[in-house]
Amino acid sequence: MVAKRSRGRSQAERSAESSRRLLDAAVALIAEKGFGRTTAAEIGERAGFSREMVRARYGSKEALLESLMRDEFEPMFLGSGTGSSETALGRLLDLWDHLARESKEQPELLRALFVVCFETVGAIQGLSGWVREWIAYQRGAVAEALRAGQADGSIRLDLDPDREADRIVTYGLGLGFRWTLEPEAVDFSVELRSWGERLRESLRAHTGPAG
Repeated sequence: MVAKRSRGRSQAERSAESSRRLLDAAVALIAEKGFGRTTAAEIGERAGFSREMVRARYGSKEALLESLMRDEFEPMFLGSGTGSSETALGRLLDLWDHLARESKEQPELLRALFVVCFETVGAIQGLSGWVREWIAYQRGAVAEALRAGQADGSIRLDLDPDREADRIVTYGLGLGFRWTLEPEAVDFSVELRSWGERLRESLRAHTGPAG
């Protein structure tokens, strides 16, 4: 009896794998030398394809970066606020734990994100709108979480949620910049966890549910 030939991968599977390799190559190159100095040809070659693969698949390296933002960068932040803590303060601090883990598990991806953010003031100003929107979203999400914490009694009522959210986002970007600039001097994961503990003490209500 002749054995049946094993089914090969579908076109969709091959396409998904090649996209994954291109995105991984882009992350590595951006983390190494920035988006502005990375060419589409280099991404294709680093992924093991032809120099024209990025243009064939995405049209341009800018379009590839948009895919990277949507599929990699945004989930790292926007999809991380689903902790199981019972209070809003606890769920907010789950973000710090999530990012601390991500910085250990995917440091290259996180570094690439910060590099892109900082390049928008120079080499890739066309993406500054996306970065401003991303920062505004983060600030709004933190402010909303602070208000929810005030409502459930886990966060102090005397805090101004908008002002506090502004401080938190500004500090986070500063920490990201320093880690990107001096990775040998700053342990991002350790700093995040330490910052989370300081926030727990400074934000929590003196009475009511614990964070």
